[in-house]
Amino acid sequence: MSARDLFQPVLDRYLQAYTAHDSAGCAAEFTPDGQIFSPYGPPATGTAALMAAHESWFKEGEFNKSMTILDARAEGGIGFCSLLYAANVSAPDGQVLRIVGTGLNTFLRQADGSWKIRHTSLNELEEQTESALA
Repeated sequence: MSARDLFQPVLDRYLQAYTAHDSAGCAAEFTPDGQIFSPYGPPATGTAALMAAHESWFKEGEFNKSMTILDARAEGGIGFCSLLYAANVSAPDGQVLRIVGTGLNTFLRQADGSWKIRHTSLNELEEQTESALA
């Protein structure tokens, strides 16, 4: 099984929880000591902080979030994937903006064989189009 096939279900569950504004569901895709480094807020470490970060993002009204794996590798119990993310946000003037960026996730295989995210580092792209990486 490819690393992409290992990690895509984790990202799919995360996106499903994100769409439902389920901060506990989002945090559940991370290890208990998981971390997010983001230009959209302070670093978050651990389940409670991850839930709080997601709650904050939900309040900003982000919607239509997507993540596309660009590259993925796994060896033994450690892996990574780089990805392109995109989401819509409503601007104060009523326009809908598309925010696009890149992310790098590290993954750890759990005792039950499943994979969890250990680290996420996000970078917003200045040019807000999904073709920015093409």
